[in-house]
Amino acid sequence: MVKAIFLDIDGTLRDECSGVPQSAYTAVRMCRERGIRILICTGRNLASIQEEILSMDTDGIIAGGGCLIAENGYVQKESYFQKPETERIQEYLLTRELPFAMESQERIFMNMAAAVLLRQDFIGKLKGLGAEEIRKREKENSIPYEDTLKEYMHSPDHIHKFCLWCRPEDWEAVCATVPGWGAVVQQSAPTDGKIRKWGYLELQPAGCTKGQAIRWWCRRNGIRLEDTMSFGDGKNDVDMIRTTGIGVAMEDGDEELKQWADSLCRPAARDGIYRELVRRGIIE
Repeated sequence: MVKAIFLDIDGTLRDECSGVPQSAYTAVRMCRERGIRILICTGRNLASIQEEILSMDTDGIIAGGGCLIAENGYVQKESYFQKPETERIQEYLLTRELPFAMESQERIFMNMAAAVLLRQDFIGKLKGLGAEEIRKREKENSIPYEDTLKEYMHSPDHIHKFCLWCRPEDWEAVCATVPGWGAVVQQSAPTDGKIRKWGYLELQPAGCTKGQAIRWWCRRNGIRLEDTMSFGDGKNDVDMIRTTGIGVAMEDGDEELKQWADSLCRPAARDGIYRELVRRGIIE
């Protein structure tokens, strides 16, 4: 019997173009009416979670890829790099002249090289959209694409994630070094990089993943892992769907993720979550 469901946001609960479908709100409401707990489980930091997600009536949020767990408006657990660790990693990345961003739960700090790449990626996602939709996306996007590293020096923020991009010639050396500093939760080689020609890595504190956060939450709430379910679409969801009793991947999601999934469901814009829950008899 499913007692808790964990939902990724981007590409899973929320479609990149059309947002959260009405069917997803309906599915969440119907699950909670049946006593099933619903938790958001996202790689986003707390500050960048969209308002349409925060307005949903859920039982909690796992943010930062598992680095923060919040219930009833209160943070129950938070993990982050210690200041000396953050400075050591930052120095290494600056020395190698790599584009990188550092995330706290409140802000995102980045160097100019990362700002250029991220801005290009954001603009690419706007192609084909109408003027009104573009304005809406730009308003929703709270990330300033500029060099903000100096602001971190005077900030009390705790860094829980590094996002870094790698040229092909740096890939081998970086992959041999970075995993020694924490948990690599997402990795794309230069041949299949998120942003053309660049390899990509996400680094979090050791032991800090979506799966570990789910295990902690389940122990705290007396729920067995076999009584849990999750939906995801990306590489950083592999640990999550391997942890829960039932793991569902979106059919337009990452190929590696699909290999670990118990089943596939339609994309968010085609009511994937709602349809899969109905198919399994969890809601009617």
